[in-house]
Amino acid sequence: MTTMNSRCDPRRLPVLWLEQSWALNVPRSPACLFHNFNPRAGRLDAFWLGRPPGLGGRKRRFPSSSAFTILEMLIVVTIIGFLAAVALPHLSGMSKANSMTAAAQQMSAAVSLAKQMAVSRRSTVYLVFVSPNAFAGPAPTNNLTAYSNLWSHQYTAYALVSPRSVGDQPGRPNPQYLTDWKALPDGVFIPPYVFYGPAQMITSVNTLAPPNNQLHTFSVVPFNQVAVPFPAANCQAITNMPCIGFSPQGQLTTNNDVFIPLARGTVQYLPNGNGGYSANPVESPTGNSTNDCNLIHIDYLTARPKLERDQF
Repeated sequence: MTTMNSRCDPRRLPVLWLEQSWALNVPRSPACLFHNFNPRAGRLDAFWLGRPPGLGGRKRRFPSSSAFTILEMLIVVTIIGFLAAVALPHLSGMSKANSMTAAAQQMSAAVSLAKQMAVSRRSTVYLVFVSPNAFAGPAPTNNLTAYSNLWSHQYTAYALVSPRSVGDQPGRPNPQYLTDWKALPDGVFIPPYVFYGPAQMITSVNTLAPPNNQLHTFSVVPFNQVAVPFPAANCQAITNMPCIGFSPQGQLTTNNDVFIPLARGTVQYLPNGNGGYSANPVESPTGNSTNDCNLIHIDYLTARPKLERDQF
């Protein structure tokens, strides 16, 4: 086939296709784009950028763009505002649920880490919690910044502490903090009754485990106490801290299961006149730490955490 270019040429164009030849008169026109052979029709077609000269037909028109009117925009904004007003309360409840889920996972991870460190170090490890009793004594002269920061983390902060360091001589222990102080997510705290009693009976209904609507009852008692330096290992003052102990054998130091209840709500901090703040935990809704429990259940024999909560 003879090679052709895309320019419009008034001359006759010889075409050879399958040993057949003919000629096509292509009119002169600046609108001509290129030529193409159509094997089905057996002809050479000419394609044009616009209407070929001398031929009838309408010019191609493109639809014109149009904008929104003010009324249409107001209607759309009103609909978006209505949908947002309906969805925001549900998003708030979802955020609270996510905070509780994150707190349960965070607390379970801390329990597992305490067990792992107790086994690897071959010494007892304590998971200690910050309660108002930790601030009953005088403030330390060193680590005052850490001491002041923990005022606003009562009922929420915890750390791992070992009463001995590696290589300590018998009778001369040197306590060591194995982790920094960490706090639970906002909106979640540990209720006061596990710090200084009394014991609480907590029930939960699990519809997913046979038999259906099985009722589980747990007796939650206050944490044990351990004397450790607070808030850091180099502080001279020794403070009794609520704790959960883990033995070198990977078990709890108690002979019974231990529970860490989690409550939804806020902790209000008010000045106490001594340069510090008194903590006032408020559950929202009231009593959700006992009636709608989210309970970290730690088996004393294996020290494995398990989440107990209502499942409907």
